[in-house]
Amino acid sequence: MAAERSPRTLLGQMMLERALITPRQLSDALKAQKRTRKKLGRILVELGYVSELDMFCVVSDQDGLPFPSRFLPYFHRERGEPEPQDAFARGRTRAAP
Repeated sequence: MAAERSPRTLLGQMMLERALITPRQLSDALKAQKRTRKKLGRILVELGYVSELDMFCVVSDQDGLPFPSRFLPYFHRERGEPEPQDAFARGRTRAAP
C-alpha cells in the first residue's frame, strides 16, 4: 500500500504569500509556462522576478527540506555580489515593482 502524500503547496502561491512576486508577475510567468513548457521556477528566475537564491529557499520549503545555509556564500560568489550578513533569516518582505 502506497503512503499517502499531503497536497503540495503551489510554487506560485508560496511566492505570492512571501511577497516575492506580484499577482501580475505570476500571471505573466504562468502564460510563459504554457507557451514554453518550462518549469515555473525557471521562468520566474529568467524573467528576473526572483533570484536563484529566493527560488532555492522556496522550493526547499515546498519540499519540506531544510535550507542548507552553507550554500549561501556560493550563491553570492557566483553572482559577484557581496554576501549579506543575514540573507536567509531576513528574507524579502515585498515584491519587486
